[in-house]
Amino acid sequence: MRVAIAEDNTLLREGLVRLLAEAGFVVVAQVDDPVALLAAVAEHRPDVAVVDIRLPPTHTDEGLRAASEIRRRHPDTGVLVLSQYVRLSYTMELLDGGARGVGYLLKDRVTELSEFAAAVRQVGNGGAAFDPAVVDQPVGRR
Repeated sequence: MRVAIAEDNTLLREGLVRLLAEAGFVVVAQVDDPVALLAAVAEHRPDVAVVDIRLPPTHTDEGLRAASEIRRRHPDTGVLVLSQYVRLSYTMELLDGGARGVGYLLKDRVTELSEFAAAVRQVGNGGAAFDPAVVDQPVGRR
């Protein structure tokens, strides 16, 4: 399975590359900003894009906006966002195109590398992978 990674933290990005490679994934691109991510996805057509929600230049929601754009332009590419934050607005924007090929995991709660690899595979195969805390927030509000 082919993966593109967008993460502005160099140590985390390099760690993701190594972990995914060890788990049998082919990392076709590793970038640190949303513009480069969109270009990499257009060029390499990965099965999955693993995207940090907060990317340069403002570190607010550039990654999330890029993830939404990938879902619109490249519906065959799954999108797995990583964040330190749970926000209902992030979840709703990500799910705007449906739950097929999408995931939202919290960085601090990924404790098993095998589970992370399984989530990437699940999203790449058209499934969904959500941290329970992400799901609890919108469900709890209803």
